[in-house]
Amino acid sequence: MSSLYIHIPFCKQKCHYCNFYSTASSKNREELINALAFEIRGRSNYLKNKTLDTIYFGGGTPSILTQKEISLIFDSIHSSFIIKDDCEITFEANPDDINSEKLNNIIDFGVNRLSIGIQSFDDDILKRLNRVHNSKDAIKSIELAKSKGISNISIDLIYGIPGLSLEKWKNNLNIFKKLDLPHLSSYFLTVEEKTALDILIRKGKYPKLIEEEGLEHFDYLLKFIEDNEYEQYEISNFSKKGLISKHNSNYWNNMAYLGIGPSAHSYNLKSRQWNKSSINNYILDIKNLNFDSEIEILSEKDKFNEYVMLGLRTKFGVDLNRIKRQYGDSYFDYLLGHINNNINSEYVKFENNILKLSKIGKKYADGIASDLFLV
Repeated sequence: MSSLYIHIPFCKQKCHYCNFYSTASSKNREELINALAFEIRGRSNYLKNKTLDTIYFGGGTPSILTQKEISLIFDSIHSSFIIKDDCEITFEANPDDINSEKLNNIIDFGVNRLSIGIQSFDDDILKRLNRVHNSKDAIKSIELAKSKGISNISIDLIYGIPGLSLEKWKNNLNIFKKLDLPHLSSYFLTVEEKTALDILIRKGKYPKLIEEEGLEHFDYLLKFIEDNEYEQYEISNFSKKGLISKHNSNYWNNMAYLGIGPSAHSYNLKSRQWNKSSINNYILDIKNLNFDSEIEILSEKDKFNEYVMLGLRTKFGVDLNRIKRQYGDSYFDYLLGHINNNINSEYVKFENNILKLSKIGKKYADGIASDLFLV
């Protein structure tokens, strides 16, 4: 399976918590869109199989694009790749960008999955995060998308936000339930250094993040998911049966993908490449045909560690039989020894040579994975 990711770095305004590469400035926008289209055509040979199973527009805010800009990008995709009939085409959108005309445009281009950045249904929290929309906008955007025939809709919700009580978090999930959506991506807020949120907290203008409150939110989230028959197929992703994100699952299942745009990453099973973050430097690289401006050749140890990390995050877990086949006896023996000697059995389930996280272990996924890394 092969996937294409397109990074749109523009936003109306920067959210206080965001550390992704994005900009609220529209400077060089036309040049950037042209560079995206050119990079798609110039790197079509990166994927050995030119048949795309998934396409994902992320950002930034793809929904900020005009019909003309979307058309230019899709023209390049169609001229460079074969798109499978059942290709999952996801478009990230903010509620304040969603209207009938926008939805009609993206549907015409084949978009069949919408990922809406709600983040919260609480207006006070939305203001704290510096989001443009309010809770009414959020609900209205979802209902409008459903009325247009887009049934495969995911929303993002953040927990662990300073000032987000457990009752407010429960209310967020109850609204999600009433909207009857097939997919939820839910993340524990990380206060990244030098973001606006970090600065506001350090200045005492916002309350500090309390990890115990976030873990309480996560516990309730898992109970809510179980009670409402959603499947937790990855630490932060939950779906109704058969409606997982194919695109993100390709990442977690070690499939090849091509990333287009500033800061976008690509992976071909042997190495990882990424573009420069700066829009100006990215445009210059593309003009000079300098694709794959940054590259990391992955060693067997790198691949092993990545498989352990990603496998533990998913419902499939880490298959030690696969490790023996793919990496050899020494890796198998190393991991088995570490599981038996160094990992608290309360945090993991180990059956039929498959290692999975327990419900408690899911709180500490990254730490458990790092304990298993070969260094």
